[in-house]
Amino acid sequence: MRALPQPRLRLCWLLLLGLAGCGSSPPAASAPRAPAPATPAEPSLGKDGWGVLRSQALGVKLALPEARAWLEPPSAAPDAARSSWELRHEPTGSKLVVRRWRASRVPQLDACEREARQRSSEVPEIDETNLVASRNVRAPEGFSTHLSILSLPGAGARLRGLVVAIGAGVGECLAAVASTECNGEEELAERLRLLDTALGHLHLIHVEDRVPQPQPAQP
Repeated sequence: MRALPQPRLRLCWLLLLGLAGCGSSPPAASAPRAPAPATPAEPSLGKDGWGVLRSQALGVKLALPEARAWLEPPSAAPDAARSSWELRHEPTGSKLVVRRWRASRVPQLDACEREARQRSSEVPEIDETNLVASRNVRAPEGFSTHLSILSLPGAGARLRGLVVAIGAGVGECLAAVASTECNGEEELAERLRLLDTALGHLHLIHVEDRVPQPQPAQP
């Protein structure tokens, strides 16, 4: 089996500590290491402030950490005219793009993945050179979805990570890609854990979500 490159091996270890809840520590080094060079401080993606965001056009919703900081681009089309849903976390520059489209009546995950790449440049080829972790989930309801966590080169010395969710339902496909870039491995691993949790709990908007709630009568 081909060994993982050292940076991805460390990232995989950091992710597993959070995703599996592992409390053990790596073995102590036999000799003290030289201190790592300091990296510039940058905003983190906090694990608090979760809130549910919705796209009425795509009929999907999901919870995101620091929900108030995820904004749609100013140039976004009106909700009813969208073919995709785009959000950006302003403090960290993290991005999320969700697409949903009609497909074969019989759910075919491989076909959905191929078509997702044709529809969007955000979906990369996934192979042993960039895959850190993957899992299958039954989300949204009625979909079979494969989640992949990827590590890719960033700008300069920065680290880039993606969480890619491809889902196949009856007669439709869904693709969600969350991407982020930062300087440190620990920060990248924490962001990817949070984004993996968010995309693993995608939901469809049901009828009751679309009907406006009655407003209280004014005195």
